[in-house]
Amino acid sequence: MIQYILGFIILALAVGCQVSSTREDAGSSTPQQLVDPKYSIAQDRSELDKLRSSVPEETRRQNDEKALMAELMADLNTPPARVREKFMDLVRKKRELFNKDMTRAREEFNKKERRDREEFTKQQKEVRENFLSSKVSSEKRTDFFNDQDERRRTFSADQRDARDEFEADVREKRKNFEDYAKEKIDEFNELHKDYTLRWNEKNKAQKSSGY
Repeated sequence: MIQYILGFIILALAVGCQVSSTREDAGSSTPQQLVDPKYSIAQDRSELDKLRSSVPEETRRQNDEKALMAELMADLNTPPARVREKFMDLVRKKRELFNKDMTRAREEFNKKERRDREEFTKQQKEVRENFLSSKVSSEKRTDFFNDQDERRRTFSADQRDARDEFEADVREKRKNFEDYAKEKIDEFNELHKDYTLRWNEKNKAQKSSGY
């Protein structure tokens, strides 16, 4: 009898998860399409195989985040603290992956910025040496150095603009990721609250029956 009840709970949770997903997809304000799919908390499901081994195959929805949460809390065989630990560990790994990608992007940007600056400085020097190799009037000399100063100011301004654009892009990506992570943690917390209640009720019933 208990097996049938547990089976019904698992089925109801999976169906409820699908309905909730449909509603939230229609009204969610989080721009999930702006978050790279590789940061999805459902991406590394293989790491949870041991914890999910007792969950019926039909309840598993590959690459679905809500299904992953439901599966973590479907059979009442795992302590709530352990379930939370597993989920937060997955979120932590996705955050580490995101930070690693942002660090790599910054390093590449810095290298290109430095390479462009060195190339510009080299070109300016070559042009200047070529100009000074011949005798010119004071007026031409003044015009030449004014032109070099203007080119240097323009180049520096362009690099500042590129840096500002890069930093703005990084901030937007980080905000999108953190908004996404917060949304998933909030969803997990709601399910985990219900799971904890059911876990406590199960343990209480087992103690009352002498098991």
